[in-house]
Amino acid sequence: MSSVSGIVCSAETCFPLEQVQIEIIATTAGEQRSLESDVLGGWQIPDLNGEETIRFQKPGYVTKEYRAAELPVKVRLLEDQLIGYQLKLWFQPGETVEAFIHSPQKYSAWLCRHGETREQIMTLGEFSPQKQQVPDGNFVGSGLDWSKSITYQLPSDARPGIYSLLLRSEGSDDFAIPFVVSTPPSERGKASKLLVLASTNNWQTYNIWGGRSRYRNFEVNDSKEYGNFTLSYPRRLAVSILQRMPLGLQSIIRNTLKKLVRKDPPAWMREKLSIKRPFTNCSLEEGDPSRPVTNHLAAGEWRLLSWLEREGYGYDIITGYELHHDRDPLCNYKAIILSTHCEYWSPNMYEKLKEFHERHRGWILNISGNSIYREVDFFDDGSVRCTSLSFRDSCTDETQLLGVRFTDSDYSTCAPYKITDPTHWAFNNIPVSKSRLFGGLSLIQNTAKHTSRLDPGRPGAEGGLDGCGASGWETDKLSKTAPKDIVTIAKGCNPYGGADMVVREPNGERGGLFSASSLVFPGCLLIDNVASMLLKNVLHRAL
Repeated sequence: MSSVSGIVCSAETCFPLEQVQIEIIATTAGEQRSLESDVLGGWQIPDLNGEETIRFQKPGYVTKEYRAAELPVKVRLLEDQLIGYQLKLWFQPGETVEAFIHSPQKYSAWLCRHGETREQIMTLGEFSPQKQQVPDGNFVGSGLDWSKSITYQLPSDARPGIYSLLLRSEGSDDFAIPFVVSTPPSERGKASKLLVLASTNNWQTYNIWGGRSRYRNFEVNDSKEYGNFTLSYPRRLAVSILQRMPLGLQSIIRNTLKKLVRKDPPAWMREKLSIKRPFTNCSLEEGDPSRPVTNHLAAGEWRLLSWLEREGYGYDIITGYELHHDRDPLCNYKAIILSTHCEYWSPNMYEKLKEFHERHRGWILNISGNSIYREVDFFDDGSVRCTSLSFRDSCTDETQLLGVRFTDSDYSTCAPYKITDPTHWAFNNIPVSKSRLFGGLSLIQNTAKHTSRLDPGRPGAEGGLDGCGASGWETDKLSKTAPKDIVTIAKGCNPYGGADMVVREPNGERGGLFSASSLVFPGCLLIDNVASMLLKNVLHRAL
């Protein structure tokens, strides 16, 4: 077979690895040669007969060996550090869970619930080191097939909420495997009439582990951050001017610009994102929900759940997959909360929300920014793929339910809200005025990065989040296509319009609506009295 060449890349990001030691071991005479991969991860081995053993090794990575005749073009080496995954992002009380873990040293594991505080529910014990391997080539679509490491059973009385399997080992960063313990169908609505929709669809679309998410693709060296906006001042100004134009003229200009400059999204953005991968983007390793965090996924949602429990609100919880698949999952509730960053929806999810809202007097509490903005579909195992970058274009106009739609003009900025209607019932018994701001701080804010991992749970804008406040990161604004009886009660002070906080009163069979319209709003509830009292007034009305 003479000469063989290829590249060697990391497992986690698919980045090329340089200075990988490649040993060629002959089977007959014991001859041994060696070489190293170059700065692009490239390697070429001359004079092979196909029977040699080829060994790839680099400090900090798990060694791999092949017969020369079976060498892949792309070799993937697993980072030799504590990490793991489970087969789903949702389980029910009493369910048996299998965990798949790689650890170079012995490690300990705990089951934790992320409620008002982080509570250790179960100590699972100490476990021996376990070496795993990853497939070669590109494997984000197919996922991993590791050997089982731990089997445990969730308590039969486990309360609904966000949980994690916390892993700890000397010499490695802690790693928390995130998941939801959801309310069983037979118990929905019995303990509480408030349902929280965990934004697990977003956890999946932002998961880069393996080298590809919905936003980045290092499998094919395409690292542009689609959907993460680093907007220059001229572009921000242009977007702001466009939004102030009459709707008809705005539509003409947008459509013309799309035809002139916008290319179709690459095909990989619609490919399967396997659920069978570690989730390194949820930031549940730290144990205190009152500490600032830069995360719009599970850690951001934890701040909302912590506030609900501090204020004594019981809640049920389900995931996007369950809302999509289960029959009548909303029928026993009075209100549903869309949490933190509830962007990715299937048409089936939307139709169930619409039926709940328009036919069963259900309240929608949109405690989220960039909500119902893109479309996904599910595979049977819970994996997802994005089917459209615009829910409005491929499915329906989401503003008919929410009134608001995401705009990118204020992306990555944060600011307080200014009250526009202090007489509204949402501000009952709160000392406010038009001149008063609230939500000046949010626990979801710019913080130092605590890990060397690529973290898609952080903002894509250079420099991170700009400013601080409850209106920010990603914000929604009242659309001209929204129902005319929606009123704005507060507005973010961001440079280009900020979040529109809106309310719609119930009418007949249709329920009410409240939208904070901001991704970072859940982070202000634990520390801002006005925001806390405001949401309590809304919950009182809805429940």
